[in-house]
Amino acid sequence: MEPPKHLQLRFVSWNTMGIRYTEERSYKFQLVLDELINLKANVVFVQETHIGPQSYEVLESIQGWRSFFTVHHPRSKGVAILIKNETIFCHICHDEDYSGGYIVLFCRLYGQLFTLVNVYNHRADRRMLDRLRNYLTTINTKGVLVVGGDFNTVLDPTFDRRSAGDQTYQSSLRSILEDFTDSLSLKDTFGLMHPMKEGFTRSQNQSHSRLDMFFMPTNIEHYVIKCVNHQAKMRKSTNGKKKISDHGPLVLDIKVPVLLEYKMPEVASMVIEFKYRRAPDRRAGKINGAEILDAIRSLPDSQQQTPDKLSVYDYKKNDLPLTEILKINYNMMLKSKYVPKRFVKPLPVSNNMHCFNIDYLIFAQILAKRLEVFLKSSFRGKKRVTSGDRICVTFAKCSQKIKMSFLKRCLSSLKQITPTPPKDFSILENLLPKASSNNDYRKLRQGCPLATAILTMALKQLKRDIMATRKSSGNTSVCKFRQSLLICINNQQIHRILELLKEFEKCSGIKIHFTHHRVRH
Repeated sequence: MEPPKHLQLRFVSWNTMGIRYTEERSYKFQLVLDELINLKANVVFVQETHIGPQSYEVLESIQGWRSFFTVHHPRSKGVAILIKNETIFCHICHDEDYSGGYIVLFCRLYGQLFTLVNVYNHRADRRMLDRLRNYLTTINTKGVLVVGGDFNTVLDPTFDRRSAGDQTYQSSLRSILEDFTDSLSLKDTFGLMHPMKEGFTRSQNQSHSRLDMFFMPTNIEHYVIKCVNHQAKMRKSTNGKKKISDHGPLVLDIKVPVLLEYKMPEVASMVIEFKYRRAPDRRAGKINGAEILDAIRSLPDSQQQTPDKLSVYDYKKNDLPLTEILKINYNMMLKSKYVPKRFVKPLPVSNNMHCFNIDYLIFAQILAKRLEVFLKSSFRGKKRVTSGDRICVTFAKCSQKIKMSFLKRCLSSLKQITPTPPKDFSILENLLPKASSNNDYRKLRQGCPLATAILTMALKQLKRDIMATRKSSGNTSVCKFRQSLLICINNQQIHRILELLKEFEKCSGIKIHFTHHRVRH
């Protein structure tokens, strides 16, 4: 369908600072919707929805709107894209950030292909825009690309901030945003339309800043009609009148372009071909397309035969069409905790090495990277190892196995970090094969990406156990690259340390090797 000439679309981006129903703001979302209707919005980007797994119903069926949104946490983050029912719209597919930072919607508006990207750039998340940039670059976005949202930083402090006290903090986020826009050739629509206007979108006390922006590629920016910020109406509260949010809506009007690009996005081709449609999955932390593409492209090229007789080349050649199919399958496994036997069955190669199905390797790689995020945080800071005798603990050169009870203990000891991928690794119980008739043992097979991450986590647990029995706080150090633990001791401690190492082998099921280096006096 070719859009009529001069047809316009109105986009609105708004950080509402929470829309879910609570006792304090039982009618706030209705005020937001009323304001959007008054603005005559066609497409709305909402940030900081604060929608968690128990509160998504508020966005599931909004009268007069179609909604696509992330489910993350009831007090933090979350984004949504709303499409007015009167707008001629066709959903193709969409992708969600596992930490609630963005949603990418592939669709048609009045027959024209659009890629809509809504972003909430959490001030503590320095990697989200990199994840999004890599994904958008890889999929080679088709049609009209519109990126909008709250980026929690300004592009130019001279114009875009007044009386803000966090300039040093904001500058680090600004460089990340600049890299993001430069790599995708995106232009700030408000800045182009109003080169000398401040246009603050957020006001708090005496601080004013322009954190909310729309970006479009250089080659279609001439379709922009206007971009203005809007002051939302006040709402009644127990303390008198109060703003709906300390952010105001940002309004973008564009002409619907008539482009020659009618080809469907590659990421959706296989889903459409097989008519792969399922009910929406409203769990937090689902595996997304960015993770799958990253995992596929990180696989080393290999000519080894796999159990399913497919090769890394097959997956790399078809990575975009496979993305959505793999995403659906992986999230079904995460939800049901059911893992088919053929999915995990490897082929033995040599020297305890195994060759796995490629889809298993991709899934394991994603889980390993999520696990490593928690482990990396514990490696930060100064490592202080004192002088004295040293015991170096490494893993024995043999087929390893781990007790599930110990693995659960290690996982429960991981400290929650913000922002973070989900901490739920309960699928490991079914993903790791049983090592014997004893249900408590699981194999850690060489060649599986998860094995390395799990063994590193086990070393961290051993370090915690040692530290819990000693007063000195700087005498143990884990080297993840060597997969070793260095312990500095004195003569009075050696027997206790040896006991702990034996206890570790017994409780974990992992075989270790250690050497004692004596210091001569």
